[in-house]
Amino acid sequence: MEDADRQRCAADTKVSCQGGTLGKEDISLKTYLSSAVRYADLWNGGVFAGEQLIDPDELEEINPILDKADEQAVLERTRDLVMRQSRKGQKLAVWVVENQTVIDYSMPVRIMLQEALEYNKQVKAIVCRNEQIEKKQKENGTGSIYADAGERLYKIREADKLYPVVTLVVYWGDETWKGPRDLHEMLQLGENAENMDQMLRKMIPEYPINILNLSELEHAESFRSELKHLFELYKRRNSKEEFCRYISDNEQNWNMNDETWMVLSNLTRSKKLRNLIKKKKVEEEGMCKALDDLVDDAIAEGMVRGRAEGRAEGRAEGRAEMLLDILSEYGDLETELKEEIVAQADSAIIKEWIKQAVRAGSIETFVSKIHA
Repeated sequence: MEDADRQRCAADTKVSCQGGTLGKEDISLKTYLSSAVRYADLWNGGVFAGEQLIDPDELEEINPILDKADEQAVLERTRDLVMRQSRKGQKLAVWVVENQTVIDYSMPVRIMLQEALEYNKQVKAIVCRNEQIEKKQKENGTGSIYADAGERLYKIREADKLYPVVTLVVYWGDETWKGPRDLHEMLQLGENAENMDQMLRKMIPEYPINILNLSELEHAESFRSELKHLFELYKRRNSKEEFCRYISDNEQNWNMNDETWMVLSNLTRSKKLRNLIKKKKVEEEGMCKALDDLVDDAIAEGMVRGRAEGRAEGRAEGRAEMLLDILSEYGDLETELKEEIVAQADSAIIKEWIKQAVRAGSIETFVSKIHA
């Protein structure tokens, strides 16, 4: 849009269509995902089942803001992350990511609007290009580039094509996505007019949306970057036992760097984990020591969402409760073992028992370890 147009529209009504995302955590997450390697892995792993259809070397980040102005209003749309894929100078597609922690029940319309604005932006660019070519053609006396009245009127030629725009909603919320997954789910159709209902459904595009629900992610092995471990840990954020066990089971092939840990700490709002990263303990002391700190400080004091708040147990009592929770995942505990754990007043011993329980895999193995 030209400066003069912007000044003229500033006095008119402005409609801002901002999407709901992650609030203050959104900035760090967008910065993190703006890495071309991670962005490509997000799509390849989350949408294409691990097939490497998007090459990070072919991606470039583009302006996420879209607008459209007329005499009455300026319509503005801000997307979270947008990258354009090009190969040998040819534009292939625009890949858009929208982060959500809460359900947007208007999501199909929201995405439809932003994609329409992106296509409109492409049309405007084609019109501008055709006008410049037509002007040069006339100056050179080589005739018009337009073949018929329609091309001359709208300045779009039959051979002109748009490149696809695809949007992925990355859903970080706790509850299952209950919102509409396509436009048809949002439509109010006559309950008694069955024939009309069927006709309308055929006439109106379905407009399905792509949703990556991280809480229900099943195939994290499709990811090749540190996103695999980030998503696996995030999926386990509400279970301290599963969180600890995953760290323990994967410490030999860990590839999460400080930046990834920091994003996880921001998403889980964990000050303990954030301080751990700042002190470089993950890199300098290894994952075993990091596991100790996570169990001792972060998880025991409520790093993982879902732990009851406002409780004031002593450190040993709190660790004993955690240990019982972990062991209960393996089966029923005998009364004698429960009493032994509850009676243990040395918090350091219980801390060691927790590490043993995470690695044990069964109650029998745990008992043999602590009584060895």
